[in-house]
Amino acid sequence: MRHAPWSYSVDPYEIFTYLMENPRIPKIEIARKFNVNPKTGQIWWDAAIQRGIIRLPIFRRKSFLNFREYFYFLNVEDPHELYEEMQSNLDGIMYYSVQTGFSNFQIVSTKKINPPGEIVLFGERSDYYVSTPRNCTFQTSISLIEKKLSSLDLFKPTLSPLVYHNEVFEEWDNLMERIYQKLYNNFRRPIREILRTTNAYSDKIMEWIRNRDTFGHTIIMYFPEGLAAYQPTTYCIETEHDSVLIDLFSCLPASTIFYRLNKKLMISTFLPFTLEGKLIARKTLSVLRKKELAGKYTNSIDEYDYRP
Repeated sequence: MRHAPWSYSVDPYEIFTYLMENPRIPKIEIARKFNVNPKTGQIWWDAAIQRGIIRLPIFRRKSFLNFREYFYFLNVEDPHELYEEMQSNLDGIMYYSVQTGFSNFQIVSTKKINPPGEIVLFGERSDYYVSTPRNCTFQTSISLIEKKLSSLDLFKPTLSPLVYHNEVFEEWDNLMERIYQKLYNNFRRPIREILRTTNAYSDKIMEWIRNRDTFGHTIIMYFPEGLAAYQPTTYCIETEHDSVLIDLFSCLPASTIFYRLNKKLMISTFLPFTLEGKLIARKTLSVLRKKELAGKYTNSIDEYDYRP
């Protein structure tokens, strides 16, 4: 569903910036920062969320041995039938989607499973890296990417953030798990509700929130035209040069997600439904192949998904 253009006096990117600083910032505090009354602040917030410009923060754990997530990319006979069947058996399932491309169905699970169909790609997820989008037009981002592509020899690589933690996060206990279950798909869930449903003390909850960066990622996503204006696409790339690809794809004005499945770099992009939107990712990967910074790659388009 496409929405009418943003008509409010505030730039939604500014709201996103405050949310990045404090993912649980009260709406009344957002109003104060813009020096407007709470009702106006609420209208702006509701519009940004409802239009899919800003996605509510979620939380994902890092790749410690006791937090591993298993990603399955499949080719199944009837993707939609599996989509409906899985809703009745969600044990350990975090996410699944119907796709078109190298895979026609994806499953993310906290347990190893025996899925139907052919397993095209399987792996344990590394830590995530999520870009902080630039506040610019898509055309400006293309120009920036092309400029960087023309001067790749000057790029100074850095260590990849897409690491695996080959140890157990020892401090994790049952209360921490219950708090996580309340926050992982909505990091802004009210403290009062967490207290009521987990039997955790408020001090325990606040300690969990304060220390969360040691064991997980708070993910906040931004889509300047609204999520419906973009085609979600997952790229699977052979490369040992994560930092180059992260630098290039982070130029985009919509959020981009990076992770590894063993030897494959996975990039979840959100690009416009235009020729330029389809072209820029493949052009980038083509140039990187010629420079021997990337090898073979393929992609799948996400059609629709389910998040329990």
